[in-house]
Amino acid sequence: MENAEFCALVGMMADFLTKHPKDGAERLREFLGSGDKLLSTDDVMELTGWSRAHVVRLCKQGFLPHIPSNPHKFLRGPLMQALHELQRGGVYGRQKSRTKKKGE
Repeated sequence: MENAEFCALVGMMADFLTKHPKDGAERLREFLGSGDKLLSTDDVMELTGWSRAHVVRLCKQGFLPHIPSNPHKFLRGPLMQALHELQRGGVYGRQKSRTKKKGE
């Protein structure tokens, strides 16, 4: 790896840590320590039936864990957990209607 490439990589990591002060270091450690196969946005689209724009929007909103500085690459384990939570009852999952809550 050339010196310029190394400096650019360190700059991207520093940028990421600045943007994500609370969990950035942990996310980087998880990524660097994992040997999982990376999934692409196309893979996520195939798994869910969502559009590319929707997948990228969920990344930007923080609902889908992605590789730091690249919202189009995903680690399989954390991604599958996030998809399960989203579809099971998270932000986009089914929620009780007001009439059902009224009787509680």
